[in-house]
Amino acid sequence: MAAQQTSVESAFPAARVTSVVLPEPSGGSTEWALRIPSGEERAVFTTPCDARVLGSLQSDFCLMTIVSTIYGQLMLGRVGDTLVEVAACWAFVLLITGVYLWWPRQAGLLGTLVPRLSLKGRPLWRDLHAVPAFWNAIFVGFLILSGLPWAGFWGEQLAKLGTVSHMTTPSPNFSAPPSLAALGAEPAGGHAHHDDTTIPWAVRHATVPYASGTAGNGIKLPRVMQVARQQDLMKPGLKIDFPLDQTQLWRLSWVPDRAQEQRTLYVHPRDGQVMQDLSFDKYSALGKAVEFGVMTHVGRQFGLINQLICVLVCLLTVLIAVTGLVMWWQRRPRGKLGAPELPPAFRIPATVTAITLICAVIFPLLGASLLIVLLLDYLVIARIQRLRYAFGN
Repeated sequence: MAAQQTSVESAFPAARVTSVVLPEPSGGSTEWALRIPSGEERAVFTTPCDARVLGSLQSDFCLMTIVSTIYGQLMLGRVGDTLVEVAACWAFVLLITGVYLWWPRQAGLLGTLVPRLSLKGRPLWRDLHAVPAFWNAIFVGFLILSGLPWAGFWGEQLAKLGTVSHMTTPSPNFSAPPSLAALGAEPAGGHAHHDDTTIPWAVRHATVPYASGTAGNGIKLPRVMQVARQQDLMKPGLKIDFPLDQTQLWRLSWVPDRAQEQRTLYVHPRDGQVMQDLSFDKYSALGKAVEFGVMTHVGRQFGLINQLICVLVCLLTVLIAVTGLVMWWQRRPRGKLGAPELPPAFRIPATVTAITLICAVIFPLLGASLLIVLLLDYLVIARIQRLRYAFGN
């Protein structure tokens, strides 16, 4: 490993190594993260057998980084993260209210749990929408709730529950996370979190112990790997974060497919002493639930069956969206974008209103967006005739 680091530093003499990820045993390459003086971050790949540099690319252009950025931020940074969170919260409201409106009162099995394929027209589309949506509801709800802890705003508020009790403290070294305005600085003692999947949520918001009294140049990577070997942590995918200055520790983070095998070590840069050893069994009930949810959310916790279920859920969600659009199109007012005409004397069920308001409290960005929509409807759309006609008011 020392030879590989030398090759990387020789190829990029002005850069600074910030982390390394150990390769898979079946011919994988070692991945190094470098920070260029200009501020650019690059991923460099080397061969473990002969320490040869295979190539490099800008970290933002790595395929999985692009996919992750689109998925979590729409490639719009903080604004995109907020939009994704708002969409997820509204999806949860649609899910709960949809199940409530669908819930059978005096209906039989057909049309409730099994679609009536013999029907035609709108009743058939209704069954093709409602029945798959019911079976899919619990899975979609789980995906939404398990993904929200990683959202910029709601995830921060959830982590602040750690100040309430030991049951909600993510991990033993937890501290309340910084505000959104302060997130420009690197959290967790200066170790960056550009790829959050390499850092457990229970550790992400933690306060890292600082190295005090460090003298000299400190230990090097081979010594850190020796510590990892002694701690039975020399495993494929292990990420080692380098300390950025003499006050910071080495961090060894292993995030395998199974959440209960997660482990994070903090190693003193002076003598290699393990300052903190965080494993899954040390997480709080909240931390364990979040980590289990995240690993299931990304299709890793239960292997192939987990991934196949996630694919099926996605396909059913597409079906539900398409059938919902078809039903709206069939009933939409001609030349308008608004909802179909309401029956005479129609009132929104009090339960639906209550569900929406409760969700607005639990998910503050949902509440804020709901208020914005109501204000736009009252102050803008209701006062402009063309908009009022287009939206069916």
